Amino acid sequence: MGPRSARTSRRVAGSWRSDVVARPPRVERSVVNPGQPGRAALAGCAIAAATALAPAAFAEINPLTLYQRAGRAPWVILGEVQDANDRFPVVKVVEIFKGEYARETIRIVHRLENFTRESWEGKIGFTAGEQAVFFLKRPESDRKDGKLDESLRADDIFAQASGAQGKMSLPEEGSAAYLSAIREFVRVTSIIDPVARDEALLAFLISENPHVQMAGLEQTIERRLALDTHAPLLLSLSDSPRDPVKLNALQALVQVAEDLRAAGKTLPDQANIVNALKGKVAGAGGDVYRVEALRAVAALAGASERAFFELLSKEDPSQLVRYEAARAVLALAAH
Repeated sequence: MGPRSARTSRRVAGSWRSDVVARPPRVERSVVNPGQPGRAALAGCAIAAATALAPAAFAEINPLTLYQRAGRAPWVILGEVQDANDRFPVVKVVEIFKGEYARETIRIVHRLENFTRESWEGKIGFTAGEQAVFFLKRPESDRKDGKLDESLRADDIFAQASGAQGKMSLPEEGSAAYLSAIREFVRVTSIIDPVARDEALLAFLISENPHVQMAGLEQTIERRLALDTHAPLLLSLSDSPRDPVKLNALQALVQVAEDLRAAGKTLPDQANIVNALKGKVAGAGGDVYRVEALRAVAALAGASERAFFELLSKEDPSQLVRYEAARAVLALAAH
């Protein structure tokens, strides 16, 4: 097994890296009883659905988001490469987003990250004149005695935080939007009060910057921030022409629906929202989006939509939708 073989953790610069691990999605298990044909049919759908998703699932990789990289790195710097030598590339500091540094240039250690990078990570390279955002930390020792090599102790020496994800080359077009987003991410991740930070993240949802809005959706799901008052906004975002926005908005809406069901509450405009979601389930927007909309309907409407779920479980052309609808029917039978 070579140094770049896929592993769940890896020794890099004196610490274990387990930031990014590809995992298949969890498939709910049901015990099949011959006397319960509904459960047997559901199990069959589950096996088929898992089989259909398996190749994509094992190939799925979840690198750190831009928001996560900005939050975890002690230094975030916009720089222009002056000297692309292989040992310590020299980078002119253009703007410091995060951290304190007084000199005009930095030197970056990167060869170890190239050696230990994951198989899916691109090789770190430097080209004279290129501009990039660097997510940095101070070099760490990989020696047993914990001592840092003399060559790595200089004040202008940095290492890339998060390994090979510590450098983001800027595109020829749209770089201003990325830089603006990074400034916002650094600002919000520096907020100490958790309530104020959550409010700032929710405000990302209405940002006109696509990178900021996407980070808002990702963090809303990760932290389960959305409330019933956000349902109309999330429903609106689920009509986005951008597929990731559409999917994340629906997933956040599912969380809102589940929380309402657990609390025994309903949305002020629940009937209209349920009807809009049913339209998405019956539409041709893609199976993944239809399934998320169906989950939201099941959490919001429950037994009042039993006939809708039963029809989908028998007649919908999508195996994934039939499976999710069958789950909804069984969940109603269990209550």
